[in-house]
Amino acid sequence: MSGKLELRFLNAQRKPNSGDVVQDIKDGYVYFELQVDANGKKITINKRVRLDKPERMLNKFVTKTKALSEEKYKEEKYYVADKTPPAIETILVNEDDVNDKLLQVFKEVNQFNKTGNASVLATSQIEF
Repeated sequence: MSGKLELRFLNAQRKPNSGDVVQDIKDGYVYFELQVDANGKKITINKRVRLDKPERMLNKFVTKTKALSEEKYKEEKYYVADKTPPAIETILVNEDDVNDKLLQVFKEVNQFNKTGNASVLATSQIEF
């Protein structure tokens, strides 16, 4: 028996962890709060991404948040009832949109790392 999990990233917000986004980036990370729809269940995921090239940050972020969403979904749907979760095929329905919009955010972070100019960190909220 297997299931299908359709994920739709709804929005992502870059959040400061230390109270200051600039300090977080200097410490080597970017923090996000992500809202996900998982087969109609709303899930919130807090995720940090280690600084790297924008494409690598994007790839790691999407891959890891898909896995975290699947785990959180299984916990809510199956573990509450003490059922063993089936194997689930996870699909990110709006992956192209997510990739396009998040890549821009990671490019801003990369630009900040190069210039030290905080004004390039223009995007803090993304709607998908």
